[in-house]
Amino acid sequence: MKQLFKLSSSWFPIWLISLLMLVMVCVYLPIFKGAKQNMSDVPLIIVNEDKGKVGDAILLNLIEKQNGNSFKWVVDKSRKQALMDLRNNKAYGALIIPSNYSKGLGNVHDTLISGISNGKPAKLEVLLNEGIGQTASMIASNTLQTVALTASKGISSQLKNELAQRGMRVAPENASLLDNPVQVISKNVLGLPVNLNKGMTPFVMALISSITGMLGANMIHGYLLRGNGTLKNRGSALSESEVLQSEIIFGVILTFCVSIVIQLGVFGLFGSAHASSIWMIFLFTFFSITTMFLLFKTIAVFLGGWGMLVMFPLNFMGIFSSGGAFPLSTLPIVHRLFSFILPTRYIVDGIRALLYYDGRLQAGLGNALYALSIYFILTLAILIAFINLTKNYKEAVVDESGKKIEVEVENEIPHKSSDHEREKHHAKGEKDEMFRQALSNLAKGNPEDARNFKKEHREMNDDEFRNALRSLHKKDK
Repeated sequence: MKQLFKLSSSWFPIWLISLLMLVMVCVYLPIFKGAKQNMSDVPLIIVNEDKGKVGDAILLNLIEKQNGNSFKWVVDKSRKQALMDLRNNKAYGALIIPSNYSKGLGNVHDTLISGISNGKPAKLEVLLNEGIGQTASMIASNTLQTVALTASKGISSQLKNELAQRGMRVAPENASLLDNPVQVISKNVLGLPVNLNKGMTPFVMALISSITGMLGANMIHGYLLRGNGTLKNRGSALSESEVLQSEIIFGVILTFCVSIVIQLGVFGLFGSAHASSIWMIFLFTFFSITTMFLLFKTIAVFLGGWGMLVMFPLNFMGIFSSGGAFPLSTLPIVHRLFSFILPTRYIVDGIRALLYYDGRLQAGLGNALYALSIYFILTLAILIAFINLTKNYKEAVVDESGKKIEVEVENEIPHKSSDHEREKHHAKGEKDEMFRQALSNLAKGNPEDARNFKKEHREMNDDEFRNALRSLHKKDK
């Protein structure tokens, strides 16, 4: 064990993971700065239908920046256009200045000057996109209310100064009208039911989709490798390409099952609100989880055992940059940059459009399908190409191995014809007969034959001579 502690490679995971966690703290902690965190480019709409000139003053005094927060104002021509933009999820909210706004303020002025009671304030309308989520909707409501109340206070101040200059006192029943000459009416444009889970359902579904893809890519790979080891012991192991094909098939089965479970939990168990068909939501969820699985599987194929070090921070960056838990306008710029690159943000947008915006393509579903399709096609093409390359490489290796074995067999065991065997057997028979005749003559005591026997013996080695004698001895018996 002490030898392991002396190896520098043993300490590599310690400092690498520690460094990775430090980076994650620096990246994710700025998200949770609190309620006073500055916001950037909050999309809001203003519509000025006022036929008088007072409404223009509100346009001129819009809050571009306040306490470090900035807003992206869009001026629509009509209330109808603003409603359409909100229903297509183009903005968080809208401030509507009605056509009789200047006339209403004129009536307030005349009421206060004349001392007539029961005067009515002028009206401004605030439209809210409640499907964007509780946090974003609250930001829109507070900002638009601030703009309207600022206009109301300005007019109230002017009226008080005018009354003071005239030395007039306001009747008690008109004191409230003097303090609040403008009434702000708020309305949710989508008309969604109460059971929205505070608008967090899209984020939860995207979170489960992302985690399923990451866990599925790693766990299926590990268990199939273990199963393939069992098959190897039985003599029927799968090739690397076959294992990868099996992983993709098992991954699709997993994503299908999880998609069903999500629908049962979200809509069956908790009864969450949805504006589109559950079947459409199911198909999009299935497509989203499958895309995430293919993405993480592609990373694992390229990086192998190092893949988890990339998957883990990438997955969390996608979750925090999705705009599901925190509006994109409240996130640091690095997270907003990743929100355009990583697929999790598009999963949130697509599910949100299906749940709250009747599945309209303009509400984010179109961009979501486009972005996820790119990820799906690209990752699937890479995996198919990798399977084919692995298969072709293995076949080439097998062919080369077969040729080598064939050459070695030919070199080690040369082929001999049957004619050669017959000739060798015939020559051995002739030698046996020659020695039989020589031994017979030697036994008769013929000197010439003895000399011939010795001559023949010299032409043979000792082993051949001994074998010949043993053969003759066996035949005599």
